[in-house]
Amino acid sequence: MKGTIWLFAISGLMLVAVLAFAILTGFVPYGSPGEVIKTFYSACNNGNYSVAERLLVPEANRVLTRHIGAVDGGLRGICDEETKQGHLQRVEVLHQEVRGEVAQVRYMLYYADGSTIEESQGLVLKHWVWKIAP
Repeated sequence: MKGTIWLFAISGLMLVAVLAFAILTGFVPYGSPGEVIKTFYSACNNGNYSVAERLLVPEANRVLTRHIGAVDGGLRGICDEETKQGHLQRVEVLHQEVRGEVAQVRYMLYYADGSTIEESQGLVLKHWVWKIAP
């Protein structure tokens, strides 16, 4: 009888641990800094500016909406410029370096006209989620 109770207790604890892990990883939709960069450019390219906005640190959003960025068209203007008005074909992550809560991603942008641009972007870890930092 005691063996059965222990078995149920251990099974219950394992179930709770698996559910907790599933819930916590569900809050992190983009696992790596490179995936955040790809998702950002994809959102920009498709005109999903609200998705792109959520991938930026709050400070960057404030600058884009209230200061110099607002003059340049805000996030939408930056997205349109970076994707050549939605003509970005793909993003290739060339190198990703993570050091604690800071990351640097080097990547290549490929456009429909055949041109490419190599860029580098810093990211920070905010509340277990990678965010693009200026």
